[in-house]
Amino acid sequence: MSPRMDMAQECWGVLPDWVEALVNACDADGSSQNKVARRLKFSATVISQVLRNEYKGSLGNIERRVRAIYAPGTVQCPALGPISSEDCLTWQDDAGELRSSAPMTVRMFRACRKCPRYNGEPDT
Repeated sequence: MSPRMDMAQECWGVLPDWVEALVNACDADGSSQNKVARRLKFSATVISQVLRNEYKGSLGNIERRVRAIYAPGTVQCPALGPISSEDCLTWQDDAGELRSSAPMTVRMFRACRKCPRYNGEPDT
């Protein structure tokens, strides 16, 4: 077990599966806490606070992004059919604001905003 995993378990007690996935992502070969933070679109400070169970904000968006990227699965997209959870998350990120008139972008903007998985909250 890594020192980071030991620390997370000590801070959390019973470690949620998504936090364990986050630790494993940080500990993976060629990875780092900074790289994971960038991929999740959070700061390294936020990731550190989550690992130490000290984050004061909502963990929902962080958990959602960790699950989509580091514990991926397949979701049923109303517009595209089965897609990866990471692709779903990417389309949701883009659905926050319509920035293009490309037909696919407009289609996904509309579909994501009607989808029950879309929460419309900024991930900060």
